[in-house]
Amino acid sequence: MSVPVSRIEKEFILKNLVEKKAPVEVRYFDQWVAGLINDVDDSGAVICLSDGDVPVPGGDTEAQVFFKFRGARMTFHAKALALKGSDLRIAIPQGIYRDLSRGFERVAPGADMSLSFLAQGERIELNFPKSEISDETPEEPETMPNFDAAKMTNLLKAFREKAQTFSSENKIVMFRERKPESFEEKLVTVTGKTFLYPQSMVKHTAEKDLILSPRLLTQEEIILAQTNQGLELFQVINLLNKTEKDKNTKNILQELYSPILYHAYVVGYLYLVSFKDGGQKFSQKVIDFIFQFGRLLVHSLKVNGYFKGEPVKERVETAEVIDVSASGIQFALPLNHFENVLLLYNDLSFDLTVGEREMKAGGRIMRKFSDRGRLYICVMFLDIKDEDRRFLMEALYGSAQTPDFYPSSEDWTV
Repeated sequence: MSVPVSRIEKEFILKNLVEKKAPVEVRYFDQWVAGLINDVDDSGAVICLSDGDVPVPGGDTEAQVFFKFRGARMTFHAKALALKGSDLRIAIPQGIYRDLSRGFERVAPGADMSLSFLAQGERIELNFPKSEISDETPEEPETMPNFDAAKMTNLLKAFREKAQTFSSENKIVMFRERKPESFEEKLVTVTGKTFLYPQSMVKHTAEKDLILSPRLLTQEEIILAQTNQGLELFQVINLLNKTEKDKNTKNILQELYSPILYHAYVVGYLYLVSFKDGGQKFSQKVIDFIFQFGRLLVHSLKVNGYFKGEPVKERVETAEVIDVSASGIQFALPLNHFENVLLLYNDLSFDLTVGEREMKAGGRIMRKFSDRGRLYICVMFLDIKDEDRRFLMEALYGSAQTPDFYPSSEDWTV
């Protein structure tokens, strides 16, 4: 399996091949020819072939080039433009592909091996209830007419005026001075999702009344959340029946609790209720408005200094190395703490210590999975010094000799 590199990476790799005079192998007219890339400019590249006795390219002739870059196998296709002596001129390739198959054997780490890194994500510590989900919204949300994020008083007034047009009562409840108490408050805090009565409490809702959103709680999710809190199924059913009876007694037509999420914290919720006497049901536009306003409110609170917790970048010293090879490393961390920090295909810089030697390296997270509360991260090396790689190969395999493993073209899935 292979994946394309980015445009910036492609330009860097081609330039590096020229500077390092890195060897390449070229599949050309069904022949394998070794060579060096001598020059690259906007019009193409020149490969000096070790064997000049090859056919002159025709109109549709292509060359497929294989090479290794920082331990990773790579290839590209390019149109062959001209042959002058042993110099084959080719067009700039449309893409360069990196082979993701394992090129080196993975080895269990020794006792003298450790890994540490600076987490690239932010860890926010606040005195608010935590949710099971996290809302990472670093960008300023889309504003609404008459909503000024910097003027909190005007923002809240505009919300009340808008909400009065489609609800009997409305309010904004914050958890700064109090904790969740009611069934609904605890439910939206734990799940990070919106409770909409009666839709969230029934298995099926009439199509004309159905509100579509993955952020709305379903009956199954409510039952699961309660059983995860230690309740038996019959207790949950009784609790739902009691809750529905209470709402009927209060003459409630529809009710909404929408959590206000800041990272993994529920800092409060937006509340709407419509009563059966003169009230109206909430439309899809109302729900969309509530979700949008929740994001705008969080942004306004942040602008106005409501959140006192500071983002912290932390040094991780406890990563457990599972195995390592000359092309990558696998390590384990606590699941809950790093699941939302280390994201798939993100780049990571880290320090790898083997014995008394400390190596700085960079790589890309190519795979992640969890098991029994631990998060496993598999990183492919992208940036490691040649002398460090040779040292690592000596330490792992007893030799720094790099095997010749260029594949035939049919071995690549491009």
